[in-house]
Amino acid sequence: MSKLPQFNQRSIIFIGVFGTLWGLSEATLGNVLHMLNIPFSGSILSAIGLIIILVARTYNPVPGSTAMMALIAAFIKILSFATVKLGPFAGILMEGIIVEIVLMLLPLGRSAFYLAGMIVGIYPILQNLVTKTILFGLNFVPVVLDMVRGISERFGYALGWWLVTLYVVIHIVVGLVAAELAWRLQRRVQMLLLEHDQ
Repeated sequence: MSKLPQFNQRSIIFIGVFGTLWGLSEATLGNVLHMLNIPFSGSILSAIGLIIILVARTYNPVPGSTAMMALIAAFIKILSFATVKLGPFAGILMEGIIVEIVLMLLPLGRSAFYLAGMIVGIYPILQNLVTKTILFGLNFVPVVLDMVRGISERFGYALGWWLVTLYVVIHIVVGLVAAELAWRLQRRVQMLLLEHDQ
């Protein structure tokens, strides 16, 4: 059985650098996207974070390193607000934990990247449902269903359900695209490093 990579000075530097990079992208670009009220801004930020941590994990395959990067990024994000907001902190931390679990269960490869991308892509929807359930109980479910039915009745066909499906699909596609970009980026970096060594 191959020995798992251990924490050392190099891995700690990787965690610090990439965790900070992720946190700064959340703190700066995140605030801009939310100020401009860009649709799917949360998914865009999750995708950028996913690319950063997947590429970082390729060059620092130490178990636990992704969760630690998420912790750094989450603290940087929370410091960018004038008041404490636990939602973004929890969202970043959960993204790191999700990717950590996927990369611990699967060998580091394209399929692991894709699975991480798909779960991270759909996670904001699940987080929203869980948050609303905690805040309002299951009472919000009939309200959402009535809203979807109302849209469908207004347009004469099941447009409401198509919109819900499209909304979910867009989130999954964003996650998968981010995973593919991360895969191509780390492959490109590997090729450049090999050319440099020759």
